[in-house]
Amino acid sequence: MADETKTYAKIAKWFKSLSKTQSLYALNDFAYEFAYHSAKVERADISYDEALEVYDHDSVTNYSGDVRSLVSIMNQRSAFWWMVEKILAGAPLDEHFILTLHRALTYHTLSNHQLLDGERPGKYKLGDYFVRETKEVGAPVADCPRLTRELLAEVMEEMGDLDAEKALTVAAYLHVQLVVIHPFSEGTGRVARELANYVLLASGVAPAIVYEDDKAAYFAALEEFDETGDLVPFKDFLRYCVVRTWESYLND
Repeated sequence: MADETKTYAKIAKWFKSLSKTQSLYALNDFAYEFAYHSAKVERADISYDEALEVYDHDSVTNYSGDVRSLVSIMNQRSAFWWMVEKILAGAPLDEHFILTLHRALTYHTLSNHQLLDGERPGKYKLGDYFVRETKEVGAPVADCPRLTRELLAEVMEEMGDLDAEKALTVAAYLHVQLVVIHPFSEGTGRVARELANYVLLASGVAPAIVYEDDKAAYFAALEEFDETGDLVPFKDFLRYCVVRTWESYLND
């Protein structure tokens, strides 16, 4: 853990030293990997090559899986770059931001069952849905808008000139608390991962990918927070994700 903490600090220092052009170039490489693995964590039925093709060209040949998996990759791409633009513009993390982000991430991906229930992209949930990460259903439907607004306001009070370690704490806190609230019928995990990266990027820290092969550890850290309220395991996991995502760049 000590070595990982040191590597995280080195990555944070390296990323902050990049020019705007250099950081956008690095994020261009990052964005596809983030989109692919975020979709796979949600069990998207798509291969790496298929995802890359649809990410680059908005189409894919000889695909027989669920079309929503293709759409989720394109949604992740557009949502991530929309978020980067908002960070560069200094946009606040408020209710309008999170609902717009949710709409971008879940456009044309809700199930027929959810649509028949009245659920829509960019809207708070209307009913209870089982949360795979915590084995519960989240906050009561009526409380979700208020709790989400309060969480975002709490995080915005902490934003500013955060150092790399504090940014990691705030990013981890925002992620786990949003999952506990679970304000959306679909896509809460995708929104939470994007928003964790919002905090990191807005603080000048390199963002994180939750890789598909780490999803068991990811869900375990989320469940531990839900059961104990201890943020440290998830913060440590998020630090590990940043290191795994960027460590190779230190040697380039």
